[in-house]
Amino acid sequence: MDEPPKSLSATVARGVGLAGAGYFLTRALTLGSYLVLARLASPEEFGQLAAGGIVVGVGLLFTDSGMLAAVIHRRDRVEEAAATAVVATVASGFGFGLLALALSPVVGDFFDSETIAAVAAAMAGVLFLRSLPIVPAAILQRRFSFLRRLVADPASAVAFGVVAVVATAEGMGVWGLVLGHYASAITEVLSSWGLARWRPNMRLASVGMWRELVGYGRHVFVSAAILRAGDQIPAALIGRFIGTGALGQFRYAARISDTAFAMLLSAGSYVLFPAFARIAPEPDRFRGAFVRALRLMATLAFPAGLLLVPLGEPAAILIFGDVWAEAGRAAMALCLFTAGRAIVSIVSEGLKASGRPRLLVRLHAFEVIAATIAMVALLPFGLVGVAAGVSIGTAAGAGYALRLAAVSFAIGGRTLFAVLWVPLAAAAITATVVFALERLLIDAASHGTGAGLALLAAELLVAALTYLALLRVLAPTVVDELRGMLAKMRTRSQPPSDRVVEDLTPDPLSDPISSP
Repeated sequence: MDEPPKSLSATVARGVGLAGAGYFLTRALTLGSYLVLARLASPEEFGQLAAGGIVVGVGLLFTDSGMLAAVIHRRDRVEEAAATAVVATVASGFGFGLLALALSPVVGDFFDSETIAAVAAAMAGVLFLRSLPIVPAAILQRRFSFLRRLVADPASAVAFGVVAVVATAEGMGVWGLVLGHYASAITEVLSSWGLARWRPNMRLASVGMWRELVGYGRHVFVSAAILRAGDQIPAALIGRFIGTGALGQFRYAARISDTAFAMLLSAGSYVLFPAFARIAPEPDRFRGAFVRALRLMATLAFPAGLLLVPLGEPAAILIFGDVWAEAGRAAMALCLFTAGRAIVSIVSEGLKASGRPRLLVRLHAFEVIAATIAMVALLPFGLVGVAAGVSIGTAAGAGYALRLAAVSFAIGGRTLFAVLWVPLAAAAITATVVFALERLLIDAASHGTGAGLALLAAELLVAALTYLALLRVLAPTVVDELRGMLAKMRTRSQPPSDRVVEDLTPDPLSDPISSP
C-alpha cells in the first residue's frame, strides 16, 4: 500500500502551480484559436457544433464509467486494475460511438436540422478516440506527474487550433470545427500514451477486477453522468426554443465564465483527488487539508465569478467582436456559476477520496434538478434567463455540497461559514466598486480594441488591489496563506523526504523518472 507523503502541502502547492501552468498554457492557446475562429465561423455554426455534440458530450462519461477515479483511488493490484480499465474503457468507447452514430438522426429531428444530424454522426468517432487516453491519464495523475500536463494538453489545443482555423478559413464552416476536434483527440491519444511510458499486460485483465473497479466507480460514473447531462440541458433548451445562434452565443458565454476560474479548478482537482486519497485514513489531517483547500479555492473563485457582472459584456465585445455582445450579457448572468462550481468541485474530490462516492449522486442530482427548474422558469427571458438559471442551480448545489461536507467530514457549520464569508464579502464589494467604475467612468467597450483592452486590464488591476486590501483588513491570515502557497509553487526543489515519487512506494505504475 502506498504511504502518504510526509509533506503533502508543499507537494500539492507545487503541483497546483505546475498543473495550473499547463492549464493556463492550454487555455491561452485555445483562446487564441477561438479569437480567430470567432471571425471565421458564425454563431450559427458554433451552435450547430454544440447541438451536434450533445450525445458525444454525454457519451464521454459512459466511456470513462468511473474508471479513471477507480484507478487513481486503487491501493492494491494496481497493474491488474489498470489493464482491466483499458479493456473496459476502449470497449465502452467503441460501443457508445456506434450508439451515438445511431442516434444522430434523432438529434437532427430534435433540432429540426439535417446539418446538425450530419454533425452528430460525424462527431461519433470522437467518443472512441477520447476513450483511448483515459487510463494513461489516470496513471499520470496517480504519479503526481504534474509537468506532463504541460505537454499533452497544450499539444491537443494546438492541434485543434491549427486544423480548425485552416479548415474554416478555407470555407468549411462547421466541418472545419469538427476536423479540429478530431485533430485534438488524436493528438491527445498519442501524447498521453507516449508520456505515460506504460503498456498494459492484457493477461492481467479480469472480470473480477472489473467488478471491483465498477463497485467504486459506478457512483462516480452515475454522478458524472448526471452532471454532464445537466450541462447539456441549457444547450437543448436554447437550441430548441431560442435558436442555434443563441446557442453559439451561450457557448462563448460559458467559455468566458469558465476561463475565469477553470485554470485553478482544473489544477486543484487534478492534484487534490490523489492527495486527499493518500491522507484519507487520517481524519484530522484530511479535515485540515479540506478546509485549507476550500478556503483557498473560495478566495480565488469568488472574485473571478462576481467580476463577470461589471466586465463580462465589455470583455466579450472587445475580445470577440460586437457580434458576441449577447454572449457577454449571458456571461454576466453566469456570475454565480464560478464560485458555486468551485465549491462543488472541492467537496466532490473530498467525497471521492474519503470513499464516499455514492454521495456524489445525490449532490449532482440536486444541482441539476435545481438548475433545470430555474432555467425552465426563466426561459421566457431568453438566453440571459437560461444563463441565470444555471447560476441559481449551481449556487443551490454549492449549498447542498457544504451540507454534505459538514456531515461527512465532521466539520462544523460555523467553521465552513468562517471559511467562506470573508472572500464572499470582499468579492461582492470589489465587484460593486468595479461596476461603478466601468459604468460611470470608463465604459471600456466604447473605445477601440487596443485602448479598451488596456482599460479592462486597468480595471482588473484595481479589482485585484481592492480585493487584497479588503482581505488584509477582514482576514490577514488568508493573505499570508496565499503568499505561503505562492512561495511553495515557486520552489524548484525539495528535500528527498518531501518528494512524492519517493514516498509512493511500492507502486508498480510509479513513474520511472522522478517528477521534476
